[in-house]
Amino acid sequence: MKRIQKNKISSKKYFWSCSNFLLFSLALLTASIVHTEESNAATPDMAIPDIAIPDISIPEPSKFTFNGSGFLTAGAGKMLGGTRQSVLDLRCPCFTADYAQNAIYDDRSGIQFGPDSKLGLQGTVNFPNPAWSVTAQAVSRGSEGGEVNLEWLYGTYRLNDSTSIQFGRKRLPILFYSDSQDVGFALPWTHLPPQQYGWEVVNYNGINIQHVDQLGSWDVRANMLAGHERVRDSGYWKVYRGQQSRTRVRWENIFGGNVTLAKDWFEARLSYIQAKTTRNNINEWDSGTQTLIPSTDPLLAEDGSRQKIYVAAFNVDYENWLLLTEFLHIDRQAATFNDFASRVGLIRRMGEWEAGINWSEYYGKAVVGAGGNPQGQESHSNRSLTVRHYLSPHSDIKIQLDYQRERGGVDWTPKYGHARLLTLAYDRIF
Repeated sequence: MKRIQKNKISSKKYFWSCSNFLLFSLALLTASIVHTEESNAATPDMAIPDIAIPDISIPEPSKFTFNGSGFLTAGAGKMLGGTRQSVLDLRCPCFTADYAQNAIYDDRSGIQFGPDSKLGLQGTVNFPNPAWSVTAQAVSRGSEGGEVNLEWLYGTYRLNDSTSIQFGRKRLPILFYSDSQDVGFALPWTHLPPQQYGWEVVNYNGINIQHVDQLGSWDVRANMLAGHERVRDSGYWKVYRGQQSRTRVRWENIFGGNVTLAKDWFEARLSYIQAKTTRNNINEWDSGTQTLIPSTDPLLAEDGSRQKIYVAAFNVDYENWLLLTEFLHIDRQAATFNDFASRVGLIRRMGEWEAGINWSEYYGKAVVGAGGNPQGQESHSNRSLTVRHYLSPHSDIKIQLDYQRERGGVDWTPKYGHARLLTLAYDRIF
């Protein structure tokens, strides 16, 4: 979960990639400030801004129109301590801020800017027929040297003010913050709790239908989806097989949905996703020989595994207190283990300020009947303390201290050990 040089990016290239990313971010930020008139600092009414989910109400244009927006997080972090060791091709202590994007803080000296920094641009074209629109989103991440990736590209057909059909490439809505996980301003942390967020697949290509309604005094939002996804060079598996390794991932026959219920100060979200997963491990890093070697996958059946993902999130937003919880279980049929993850956070609002604590945990449970080793399972937990100050209704600054503890079994590898990380982030939407 860390990143040192024996990486595929040399230290000089990494420096210039991050520098270019930060300069580009600064230029765009400056332009947005010039063209955006902000009011005095104020705390948004909603604790969890609904930024990344488009409005499905029918507009009334008679010609093509375009709506654009963007988001920026300029992040910086420094490892304060932890278990000092070499793990795969990294030097630790290390902290993985985002598994899916291979965003890792490691034991390099000084402040690291890449793992949490990102810049995103989103645009929607509305057609002369107001029922139709097309939305695209591109994101540049510091963890990938500033490389730009197309995250969203989908069309929307609005059946009415309550129901729409969407088709194309979207975020896979497994978890509560999945749709907005790149938008730092929508999050109460400098990065999402890594024990809960960041899996081998975060997008999908397919179709979904979403519906909003009123059920008595409850606001209801429901979504059903189907599709597939392929990842040619998985950042997630670089955490486990080395920064120079290559793993191809496929999720086929994705099907599922989620429903959100909200009333007054309470909100609940239930989610279910199923898929057939396969992996093709091209190679992995061998710590003994310090080279890449051909790889096999003892954790997964040769023809893949069918998995069922269950998630429940419950939030309480009462007066100046916010309680955030989420629980995940993945039933991996024909695999040697199942996944369990959870997070619990408490936030106190104080005008333009917020202070919060968060606890998150991940552990794998061996499926002994399939050959799983109870002592060879991954497990770790994290405690974090975050302070947030709203600079305006569109920007904030956060500071966060993470303390991660390694709890893996005696036979589990790679074992990254304990880690302490301090991060600072400036977030802006425009």
